This record gives sequence, structure tokens and C-alpha cells, in this order.
Amino acid sequence: MKYILFVFSAMIIFASCNPARKAQRMQSQLTPSDSSLNVASSSTDETDKLKDRDTAMVTESISTVLEKLNHITYTTFSGKADVSYTTKGDTKNFDIKVQMMRDSIIWVSVTGPLGIEGARGIITKDSVRIINKLNKQYITASYVYLQEQLGLPVDLITLQDLLVGNPVFIDNNNSSYTKQDSTIEITSRTRFFRNLLTVLAPDYLPSNSKLEDVDAGRNRSAELNYGNYEKVNNFQFPRSRQINVKYKTDIQITFNYKSFNFNEAINTPFTVPRGYKKVDR
Repeated sequence: MKYILFVFSAMIIFASCNPARKAQRMQSQLTPSDSSLNVASSSTDETDKLKDRDTAMVTESISTVLEKLNHITYTTFSGKADVSYTTKGDTKNFDIKVQMMRDSIIWVSVTGPLGIEGARGIITKDSVRIINKLNKQYITASYVYLQEQLGLPVDLITLQDLLVGNPVFIDNNNSSYTKQDSTIEITSRTRFFRNLLTVLAPDYLPSNSKLEDVDAGRNRSAELNYGNYEKVNNFQFPRSRQINVKYKTDIQITFNYKSFNFNEAINTPFTVPRGYKKVDR
């Protein structure tokens, strides 16, 4: 049962201005000795103005880069993917079907090699519910439990971004970048992670994201890889994804979307069969 819950949870995984001080002008009548002070003050004033201007230019530059990042906007999403899940040397292969309404719900069905559904679940903004068909259990859990199992501080929006291939753990106000010939490296620090995001130019496609916990004592890291992009409307969708998490245990997840659709009607059936034992997590 724990394996099914953990597999299901693992599949779903995946915010200063310091203005320069203005020198105050002397208000009293200047004496010859005061004149030199005024020149120095004016010089300092101009230097501070240049610093303010340069800071604004830098902020505008990184803002522009972040705005150009390939970011998928949608109302609904549905997709089917092949999945490989490895932990502690044990690898499992299965299929998942995902249906989502943005900022509202994630519905997932996990199917084994023989086409038999083993688990079905729904995640909303405040709850996680799973039907474990193999053990005939109905599991209810909080985000705290989900975060503990995954080792990542996820919420509904983060999970949805991971599933559609949007970059995650980026702080618009605490980022910088360097530009190479064919790539852009964005460094960002959030309350949880230091993130080094490699982006492919000229289309600003996320390629690799390396996460290191800001608290070294947690010894937590993760790496996300995006690939096999396909043009859809005004954005590109990464069909393949690889997620590696190192925390209390190592988790490797690889999945490839076989099919996907955006902004079409979705169906999220979720009925707990009679006789299933309720388990709270």
C-alpha cells in the first residue's frame, strides 16, 4: 500500500530594491569652503543616480528573460504517459493518465503492465485522496504528508507546473542570469531552494533545473530535465521528463507522454467502492 501511495505521489510531483541614498543639498548660503562640499555632494548624487539606473536596467533585463521563458498557459490538460519509477534499486514500469483543471484539480489513474488500474487519485488545493485498488483502501492525506513523502515543498500549482513542463522554484525578484552562445543560465533563490536553470536559446526552452536546499542541514537536492519539445499553439510542450530527487531516499522518475491535449473537456470520475477501508495519513 505504501508503495502504491508513494508511486502515485511521486508521479504527481513533478518571490529588493535597495535604492541608493540621496545626498541632501546644503540649504544655507555657501561659503568658499562649502562650495567644495557641494561639488562632492553633487558628484555623489550623480553616482547614486547612475547606480539606481544600472540597478533598474539589471532588474528589467532579468524580468525580460523570465517573461520570455517557455511557459504553458491553459485551462485544462489531459495526457497519457509511460513511466519508469526507480527507488532503492527497484524499478517499476507503468502507465498514467492525467487530467487537470488549472489551479483547481489533478486527477491521475495508474495502470500496470497488464492494463489493470492499481490506483486512482485526486489532488485539490487542500487535500489528497487516493483509491488503492490493490489493497482495497481509500486513503486521505494532507499536503504535509505528500511533501514528506516526496521530500519537496510542493503545492497544487507546483505539481501542475511540473506535469505540463513549466519551470518551478523561480523567484522573479531574486534571480540573475548569464548568457552563452546557445544557452541561458538563470540563477534563482527561493525560500526553499537555490535553482540553476539552463534554458535553450533562442526559444527560451527549459532544459535542466538543479535544485539545492538553502538549508544545508537538510541535505536535499533535485534535478529536473525537460526534452522532446513539440510545438503547440504559441508554446512548446516537453513530451519527456526526468525527475531525480535526493533526500531521505533517492527517487528517479522518467516519463514520456504518448498523447496530450489542452483546453478540451475532461472527465475526473472518483467513486470509492463499497467495502474499502479508509486510511488517514
